[in-house]
Amino acid sequence: MNFFKKIFSKNKNTAHQPSENPRIDGIYTDEYFNNRYTEDQILSDDVLVDSSFKMLNSFFIDNKIIPAIENPIYHSSNIDKAVTEEPGFYQYCKSFDQDDKQIGLMLTVAFSYYMVNELGFKLYRDKTPEYPLRFMTLKYNNNGGVISLYPFEYSLKVLNGEASFNDLLEKINKNLENIPTAEDFIAHFKSNLSQE
Repeated sequence: MNFFKKIFSKNKNTAHQPSENPRIDGIYTDEYFNNRYTEDQILSDDVLVDSSFKMLNSFFIDNKIIPAIENPIYHSSNIDKAVTEEPGFYQYCKSFDQDDKQIGLMLTVAFSYYMVNELGFKLYRDKTPEYPLRFMTLKYNNNGGVISLYPFEYSLKVLNGEASFNDLLEKINKNLENIPTAEDFIAHFKSNLSQE
């Protein structure tokens, strides 16, 4: 069920393999960050957010499936269950003539809402994404040490059966406390320099 590959057929090999350990991809100035990213507010009364929640809820009601977790409907366990339980969220949405991008975006919005409201992430639009599927990013800032996720790209992996939101959430929860601050990184860097 690799239906999303046709959407971005020019760049089929854009996904990076997830790492078990957080790694440092770069050091950015505030100016660079502010020029590249725009924060998005993801509010429950936003039409897209509300529609995503209603569609997830309708999937469970219409198919007489009990959600994995009663509340919130946008919990990663519920999203995963909607994707994997027959007839599947994708087929359910297709029955309402929704296109592939809309379906992926609904899962992205629901998961992003969870990450923002339950774990303190912030949602950004990337003005110059390195890959087409990375136009949205979730970031968690620990005093300068930042973890980044690409929710739309990940949602497509979930829909294709290549990943699950619960697995991602588990990895995040394991590593959230271990994100080094900017001060930790500088101290470690200085320590390595003095040893050389």
